[in-house]
Amino acid sequence: MKKTTLSFMMAASMLTMCAVPAAAAEPMDPSELIVGELHYSVAEDGGFAQALHTGVVEACENLGIDTETNLLTMEEISEEDPALIESAVEELVDSGANIIFGCSTGYAGQLAELQEEFPEVVFAQYNNDVYENIVEFQIRGYEGMFQAGYLCALMNEGSNELGFEASMDDASVRTAINSFALGAKYANPDATVQVVWADSWYDLDIEANNAKTLIDSDIKYMGMEASSPAVPQTCEANGAFCVGYNVDMEASAPGAVMTSFVWNWTPIFQDILQKTADGTIDISADYYEGGECSALAEFNSDLVPEEIQEKVLEVKDKIASGEIVVYAGELKDDEGNVLVAEGETMADEDILAQDFFVENVKGGK
Repeated sequence: MKKTTLSFMMAASMLTMCAVPAAAAEPMDPSELIVGELHYSVAEDGGFAQALHTGVVEACENLGIDTETNLLTMEEISEEDPALIESAVEELVDSGANIIFGCSTGYAGQLAELQEEFPEVVFAQYNNDVYENIVEFQIRGYEGMFQAGYLCALMNEGSNELGFEASMDDASVRTAINSFALGAKYANPDATVQVVWADSWYDLDIEANNAKTLIDSDIKYMGMEASSPAVPQTCEANGAFCVGYNVDMEASAPGAVMTSFVWNWTPIFQDILQKTADGTIDISADYYEGGECSALAEFNSDLVPEEIQEKVLEVKDKIASGEIVVYAGELKDDEGNVLVAEGETMADEDILAQDFFVENVKGGK
């Protein structure tokens, strides 16, 4: 997977190389697009950034965009440094970017301001539910995480206790935890999910220690919302099992990873790029997809019996058909309050902005 990576050490030479005009007012062939992307970490981090970067690359390749010359990747752009974000965007614009993807939650406010400064550029932002002048892209990840919890509960025969290694106390993480817990409850009404927190988006030592803490409390099956392979590897070393996250993690721990929740951003990014080239993009649009965008990787057949695989796939089909609605009532939080009444369904905006934990979650903040 090749890419052009812009860094501040390389800025001067890169800017002289890219004398490409900014986004054209008239429709253009998609292959002519110059695509920029901002990441809070390295693009190939083995986790969330890599899942997004892979989606950008595959979308570019499907549209004939040369990823060696027309994909400009800015790495380690801190969400907490407005000056750094602004400088990165200015470099991308000066390099001819027609569209810039903000591949982390914290860029939204800054990109919304910069869109006013650079109206000829399309800005697309992950998980933006506030600003209407930049494109939002998001995946209904709760569908895949529901299936992950369902799988773990089915595998956890003889016990009601599951675990979950969580990164930061963020709405997206709470959604992952709650969806996993609801899937577990669908398989086993008595299932509970014990959460341990890393309070970091990426920390191998803490994630490994958290997994060991769960294992030491006799939890054998767990989910995760983390980017490193520490949880799967700790599970493998201690006879426990997990569902990987962000990308397929089976290769990191084939003796522990039953499957992985994977983000498939390619269809969303391809649609955004095509509309940008056509000149039909609506910058206030929300791309919020489920189905194959929120999916589990292939099952590890050495660990997951075929009959359990079939049950999980049946649940996947029921979600797709609408027979199962993940956030349908009656739904209570961990303090007994009714979140969704019987016969009703939680609105998308409330699913995205979760500030609660469902009733079978233990250890929520």
